[in-house]
Amino acid sequence: MDEKRQQVTDQCRVVAHLAKAIWEVYSDKAKIFASDSKGPDDIVDLVGKWSHGHMETLGDILNGMDAVDEEDEWTAPIFEKAKVMFPQETEQ
Repeated sequence: MDEKRQQVTDQCRVVAHLAKAIWEVYSDKAKIFASDSKGPDDIVDLVGKWSHGHMETLGDILNGMDAVDEEDEWTAPIFEKAKVMFPQETEQ
């Protein structure tokens, strides 16, 4: 395998690894916030703002890859509500 092909192969593996780590972190956070325990509101606001920013970034990446389809339509109302509840700097 030539050097560029190997580099691209390695980069794809890194992207997959990072995406999996993000999935694991946010899956755990979803479980925590869905549980009966109530945490401080400032943590909810902070994670809400961060997760909204991450949603926008990942959505842009997937849109750029033409990787969004009808199965993803359930996310649209969540994106819209996030814009209202946790506006990003560029949305204010």
